[in-house]
Amino acid sequence: MPRAADAYATADKRQGWILAAAGHREEWARVFHAGSHDSERIWAAIAAAVIDAPVSVVRDRAPHGVVRGVDITLTINDLTAWVATAWHYSDADAAPRLVTAYPSA
Repeated sequence: MPRAADAYATADKRQGWILAAAGHREEWARVFHAGSHDSERIWAAIAAAVIDAPVSVVRDRAPHGVVRGVDITLTINDLTAWVATAWHYSDADAAPRLVTAYPSA
């Protein structure tokens, strides 16, 4: 993934969507027995895994940038599963911003 080493996720995105009840909290709890208190550990694992992971989907959202889908494998709380992630690039020079991440058993 281009500029994977510069990938970032806002705390609001992690707490307000990825690990929130309105987002994917149920999946994180079911698959990894993890919750909002694991936010930093989950982010660190995602950031490390995405460095070498191939891009599986590219969606051009012109004029709003590009979204790349990257499937990764994570181990959290001694449990391992696939996690789908999506990354937004606002322009050609932008660092990737995490849009969503959710595990599947």
